[in-house]
Amino acid sequence: MDLNVFLKETVCLRPSEQSQRQTIELSGLDRISPAILYAVFFYKCNLNSEAENSIERAKRALQKVLVSWNPAAGRFRISDATGKLEIDCNDEGVTMITAVCDSKLEELGKLHEYKPCYEKPVPQLSDADDISKNPLVLVQVLVSFAYEQCSVFITRFACGGLSVGVGGSHALFDGSGAFTFLASWAHISSGKDESDLIVPNHSRAAILHAIYSLHSTPSAASIYEQDHIIAIEDLYGIPMQAMASDDRCWENALAKFSQVDPQGGLELITLCINKETVETLKALAIERGKLLKCSTFDVLCAHVWKARVKALLLDPNTNICLQFPVDSRNRFQPPLGENFTANAFVLASVSCLVKELLEEPLHSTIHKIQAAKDIITDEYIKLYAKALESSNKFLPSMRELTIITDWLKFPFNALDFGWGKLSSAALLATPVQETAFLMMNLEESGGFLVRIGIGGQYVHDLISNLNNFNY
Repeated sequence: MDLNVFLKETVCLRPSEQSQRQTIELSGLDRISPAILYAVFFYKCNLNSEAENSIERAKRALQKVLVSWNPAAGRFRISDATGKLEIDCNDEGVTMITAVCDSKLEELGKLHEYKPCYEKPVPQLSDADDISKNPLVLVQVLVSFAYEQCSVFITRFACGGLSVGVGGSHALFDGSGAFTFLASWAHISSGKDESDLIVPNHSRAAILHAIYSLHSTPSAASIYEQDHIIAIEDLYGIPMQAMASDDRCWENALAKFSQVDPQGGLELITLCINKETVETLKALAIERGKLLKCSTFDVLCAHVWKARVKALLLDPNTNICLQFPVDSRNRFQPPLGENFTANAFVLASVSCLVKELLEEPLHSTIHKIQAAKDIITDEYIKLYAKALESSNKFLPSMRELTIITDWLKFPFNALDFGWGKLSSAALLATPVQETAFLMMNLEESGGFLVRIGIGGQYVHDLISNLNNFNY
């Protein structure tokens, strides 16, 4: 279906208090992908006449939260000295759009499933030649209205729907930082005590100091020539495709990311897996594999990797690789702290042949995933971050490489802006659309979602494989 969206207002919201202007130097963990990631959150609320007041309250709350989250109101720029991306905390503001729609949320079906019409409830970056012209955060609040036509009169009424579309640069904050930002905004908007919020730490100083103080200096120019880092070394055996030579490529490329290319043949699908199935698989993995523990992420990660590789019909002797981000906040020494908002995720890696993955039992794959996590030590994190400072970055082939991201721990139910409980959330297109995202299913208590992009010709087999739990 399509959505008829009528824009009402576009404003630039600046912090309610002027902040001290500063420049934030980004680490390689930040600069690897500064593209905007979009998500849309749905609320089955009934604001009626309170809609305008509620939206105004959300605006004021956003201006308040930008005081402590002032980098979000800044702009990117390329350093003249280093040629690297950095953030100018200049209080230029966040773009916020309000709009109305003549559709009901019920007409959208399952809200968590990606639909092309979801691109309308989120604001998009313009094709700016100057990277400093675009905001780092964009918000669109869409109030949904419906019309019921009778033979005598037309009545307009609130259908009980509202969406918040949010886009934020991945170089500004990682998933954990982005969620904390949204939760802080919702906390203030709902009228809760601001003193309960943690003070965010935006400084990359600890990571940058560790990078520059390391005695070992990578001798090769390319990131993929660092044979002392497993997550990079594992990529040797699979094809590469050029991605970026240095940060200046982002000057005109950012607006083109996070857009679905209908000519590319990729489809974004979402599959639901119930809690009982996952708990059964975890119990079987522990029993048969003699594992001490098995998390929900472990079992879903192994299952999705197997299902995707099988669906792609790769040659049995093909080298393949699984990589997944691991939060290094508490693994870094000294710990970065839970209030650290910048990118702190380091890729863990597992590699093998196709036939090895498809022939081994689920618990063996889970054991490899757990072992890959254990490799992420303080030393490894710092060497990995230092390697990302190299130039000539590349994106590996996404047939042989599977990336799985864990969003299971984000309590989306906490995003109450004063409009009631969050009904559902949907992730839009991402820079690497083949990436699989594991999320909680807000429309089914205790259930889980797998959101992944794959070629249209493989969709049927992937869904069949994901629904097959005969291990």
